[in-house]
Amino acid sequence: MKILRVSFMKKFWTFFDKLLNVMAALAGVILVFITAAVCYTIGMRFLFTKTTIWIIPITEYALLWIVFLATAWLLREKGHITTDVLYAYLNEKTKLTLDCIIWTIGGLTCAALFCLGVFYMVDCMVNGVTDVRAITVPKSVVFSIVPIGSILLTFQFFRMAWSRTAHTGKGN
Repeated sequence: MKILRVSFMKKFWTFFDKLLNVMAALAGVILVFITAAVCYTIGMRFLFTKTTIWIIPITEYALLWIVFLATAWLLREKGHITTDVLYAYLNEKTKLTLDCIIWTIGGLTCAALFCLGVFYMVDCMVNGVTDVRAITVPKSVVFSIVPIGSILLTFQFFRMAWSRTAHTGKGN
């Protein structure tokens, strides 16, 4: 039974990592798209004194999506900014404790964001809330990425905390 559980968890984390890679790549594609779109609208305004009105709201939505698509990948890769001036002077046991506290707080915060994101999305769907500007978009579609990205961040934070304690615990 334990071998089955370990095998399942290994497959789950392999799938999870592939999902994070695909989402980060999608964020990169969206970033290229909005860069090209902004360049296009600037060129149109400069050359033909005409602008494309849908680019600004789409760019705003895309920036939200980029954040929630790529943040869990960035966390996994430890590509986030850290300030380790004091951390460098701590002993290993204190570092372990601090890491676990920080990652647990991060996981709980992302879990709360997941719940709030789901509630907001459902509320927008039930009430038919739309964002009416140059284009009309259902807000539930725009904000659907918040719970998706938040739950992945929650898993990644707890994965890091668990991994840190499991690897350190074996040596003691």
